[in-house]
Amino acid sequence: MFVSISFLNLYLGLFILATSTILTKLVILPFLRIRNYKKQNVATYFFPVLGCFRLLQESFVKNGDAFGFTKRDAETFPDQKCWVSNVQSDVVVSLRGTQEIKDFLQKPHLYQKSKYIDMIKLIAGTGLVTVEGNTWKSHRKIISNSFHYEFLKEKVPMIQDITKQFFEKLKPEDLKSYAVLSRIQEITGEIVGTIFFGENLNSYTFETKPLTLALADIVSEIGDVSRDPLFLIFGPKIVSHPKFAKYKQLFNKIMGFRKICHDIIQDRKTQKQQTHHDLLNSLLATQTSQDGYSDEDIVNEFVTFFIAGMDTTGHLIGMALYCLTQHPQYLGELKEERKLTYNLQKRVSADSLQKMDVLHGFLKETLRLYTPAPTSFFKLSLEDHNIGDLRVKKGDLVVADYMFLFYNPKHFENPKMFYPERWKKGESAIDPYAFTPFSAGPRNCIGQHLALIESKIIISEFLNRFDFHLKDQDYQLKMSIRFLYEPADELIFTLIPIPKIDDSS
Repeated sequence: MFVSISFLNLYLGLFILATSTILTKLVILPFLRIRNYKKQNVATYFFPVLGCFRLLQESFVKNGDAFGFTKRDAETFPDQKCWVSNVQSDVVVSLRGTQEIKDFLQKPHLYQKSKYIDMIKLIAGTGLVTVEGNTWKSHRKIISNSFHYEFLKEKVPMIQDITKQFFEKLKPEDLKSYAVLSRIQEITGEIVGTIFFGENLNSYTFETKPLTLALADIVSEIGDVSRDPLFLIFGPKIVSHPKFAKYKQLFNKIMGFRKICHDIIQDRKTQKQQTHHDLLNSLLATQTSQDGYSDEDIVNEFVTFFIAGMDTTGHLIGMALYCLTQHPQYLGELKEERKLTYNLQKRVSADSLQKMDVLHGFLKETLRLYTPAPTSFFKLSLEDHNIGDLRVKKGDLVVADYMFLFYNPKHFENPKMFYPERWKKGESAIDPYAFTPFSAGPRNCIGQHLALIESKIIISEFLNRFDFHLKDQDYQLKMSIRFLYEPADELIFTLIPIPKIDDSS
């Protein structure tokens, strides 16, 4: 009996110790650190473990928009420079002023990627988005030399051909229920995959799916898991733990997908004739140099490019088409511009795309209202430093709140209004750090030119072929956050083929 009581006391003591340790780490310490900012008259918000993610959840439930609270704050507190919250045991400093965001983006040496990007590293490894320091500088230089604008201009005919092929193979049943975002992602995924791996990409599949769609599914699962309370508490290691079947299944998918990518690289190396003009050949050519890409580096870069190029561009195009269903008054102007530029030649050129100012403004307004990336990644502060008048502590997380600026009446008149004409007035009147859909500073998005080229071609080919409307006339757009800021419910269109396609098509 005495022994049993002793063991009971031991277990009780261990339980109390574990509970107090967790309570201290997840509640007391972050709460005290947040007080450092409250003393600086900064708006603060605290909730154990979920922290700022809870705001996203509550905002979606109440408003049907995960970033509804940000848009509300932009309208109510347009001069707000930042706000502070937490996630798990960490303090998160969300920057909202243009000068503060500029300082943050232009001084990457003060920060490093935080542990919250480790989930992306499981699939993307150390690609340009996640890698740091001298490795990033070296790889960015190599990619910039290989992925320059002249290289992209050469890919315009290929992008047009892939787009046409996807639209031409649509069946009558596809036209009745066209899932815009996922179907457009098939096109953008094929384009990015072909630019990177060449035209033989279609010969590879993963779990019976084309690589493009398989990776899209994996990325969505990663987005869901990254906000799971268990993941927030235990971190990425839980994904490979055998006792958590759901996570383990995702981990096996990731490893299997990366193996397929390695197989593609090995197959290319065994080919005797190296006549391919794709990014893979350019990166393989660097392997003889000291700072060149290893096979693992190439896989990391492919997945990084693929995620960025397929998901974000697919969402931009899908949301632009959705905007046309809500604002059909712009359709005539877009079609007229297309006839005077895009449709003048059967084989579109980069020069023709550059002249499409109306569509360019339409895309920018879509990015402003429905940006797929409403914030930057969390960055870990490496030392105490100032951002404007704010004193940021070493070890805290810093993030740029782009959405706040996009909906801020200080920078955009009637910010909730879809008004592409605002971009005709000249961008010089807009603070350059008030509109950064592709980020800014040294680590801006290297694929932004490709994204706009793809968007103009795909939308032009779409408008050449179809009239369209939402299948459900009572559809209510609700914006959630998974890996990207996206519609909670798929956009389903009904497509009506245009009897006579323009001469260029």
